[in-house]
Amino acid sequence: MAESIRCAIYTRKSADIVAEQEVNSLHAQREVCSAYIKCNAHLGWEEIDKGYDDGGRSGANLDRPALHELILDVERGLVDVIVFYKIDRLTRSLSDFVRLMDSLARHNVAFVSVTQSFDTSTSMGRMILNVLLTFAQFEREMLADRIRDKLTSLRQRGLHVQGRVPLGYDKVAGRLIVNSEEAAIVRSIFERFERFPTIFALMRQLQGEGVTIKKVVTRAGRITGGVPMHRGALYALIKNPIYIGYISCKGTWYEGVHEPIIDRSLWDRVQEVQLARSRPKPPRDPGRNLLSGLIYDGYDRKLFVQDGGSLKDRYRFYQTAPKCRVRKHYLDLIRVRADHVEDLTYQAIATLLADPDRVRRMLLSTGTIDIDMNQLGQRCSAAAAAFMHMDRLELREFYQACLIRIEVAKSELRLLLSIRNLIRFASGEPVPALEPIAGNSHTGRAYLLTINAHVVSAHRDFCLPIQTADPSREHRINRKLVNLLRRASEAQEAVLSRRGETIRDISADFKLGPSKFSRLLRLNYLAPDIKTAICDGAQPQSLSPHDLIYSALPLDWDQQRRLLGFIEPSSHTGEHDIVADLSTTLG
Repeated sequence: MAESIRCAIYTRKSADIVAEQEVNSLHAQREVCSAYIKCNAHLGWEEIDKGYDDGGRSGANLDRPALHELILDVERGLVDVIVFYKIDRLTRSLSDFVRLMDSLARHNVAFVSVTQSFDTSTSMGRMILNVLLTFAQFEREMLADRIRDKLTSLRQRGLHVQGRVPLGYDKVAGRLIVNSEEAAIVRSIFERFERFPTIFALMRQLQGEGVTIKKVVTRAGRITGGVPMHRGALYALIKNPIYIGYISCKGTWYEGVHEPIIDRSLWDRVQEVQLARSRPKPPRDPGRNLLSGLIYDGYDRKLFVQDGGSLKDRYRFYQTAPKCRVRKHYLDLIRVRADHVEDLTYQAIATLLADPDRVRRMLLSTGTIDIDMNQLGQRCSAAAAAFMHMDRLELREFYQACLIRIEVAKSELRLLLSIRNLIRFASGEPVPALEPIAGNSHTGRAYLLTINAHVVSAHRDFCLPIQTADPSREHRINRKLVNLLRRASEAQEAVLSRRGETIRDISADFKLGPSKFSRLLRLNYLAPDIKTAICDGAQPQSLSPHDLIYSALPLDWDQQRRLLGFIEPSSHTGEHDIVADLSTTLG
């Protein structure tokens, strides 16, 4: 008796069924494949009960739930043969099929097409399979070209096809119909555009009025839109020619069949105002961002350049990428002023090069003992003068050759310098002759130069970490803690208004001693979110007035939160060890 071979049937059909297809339903495909398996019952073929059907799924990619489930069952050893009606039912992409075959070849799984006879165990069969897949991919690409040409033709006839329906219109039977309520909002935006100095001011006004972008329900039933009007949506709205009765297609406007909402004269005025307000971007300056690619934070995250503003008032920051997460620890966004960090770096390196004693200690760390201080002093003076006469392009080359990395910490800036290249520069070698450093791959000796400075700026996405309590939890509010904060505020006001009196006299009015009165004053330096949490009843239930008064409160807000139990202590302190393979010397 032949050994049992477990056969899985895979079926697929696209969302749009082509009339010329011979078999175009999942049920029909399954019947044909099931009959084929029965014809090979003498070889031990047996159909498994589980079905793998992808209805309404494209063959352009492998992102299909039933196919993923089939692959998982193959990896579990539950399938020996995959049977399908045609090769294009499995995939229409040659590269996807090759990857699929490579991944399943390790499990000795065969592919069988009912209507196309091929044997993948021979070279001729594999060649025929590749030819069939090539034509299947060609058919898919030709179909996509025909669809694109059809959509272009419809747009040229003035019809709105594909894409989100714009605010002010509803789509009925493929045509845009004016929505009177939304059209009034659109007219108001165009009419008020000139009265606001910037588009941001108009955006804030619209958000205050509760204006949202259009809410759309997709074919899958998912709701998109309905969020407050933002800058991108507002820019797209005022530049959309659909509101004056035109459809845009490949940069050309075609007269639409829909009713316009805005007069052409008002549209032209808005475009002229927007053009007058827009400012051209400044020309690209290769030496503008001196520390780009070299600056990191304490978590080893690279800081990227963010700039903006007008030509007159430009701003630049080095900041971490938004929503950057490391495992379970949510890391704060770091943002530093570019000009501040660049000035500190420049002054620190210039001071180092002009100090022969520090350069001597650097040489001693490399094992160099025979040092002529007179000659070293002359070289340092010449190197400092050459460094201070560099333009920005030359500075950028110098930093790439001598700076291994820069780390931004909470209260200091750390420069890790290549000793080898610094000594070569001090010896008179030009900057282009120095070998550039390829990031963290540097393995030579390094010199750590620290600068005591608070360079971290408040980030625009900054938010306080403690969430407020629900209104239903008001019974948890500790009145004693709230009264303690109120008395602390009153004590601060008394101290500021009665500056001519001593603390002893003022504390006597509060019926407190000078020591306890001083402790009460310190509560004014609690983090704002801690005060808010206490007022809302979201503080830890173990927190008592005694803890608040007699705890040695630090000034750092993060330490306050951990000390008072608002956040759990984390093993991640924020300090990152310097690369272990670098021999660092403290400066």
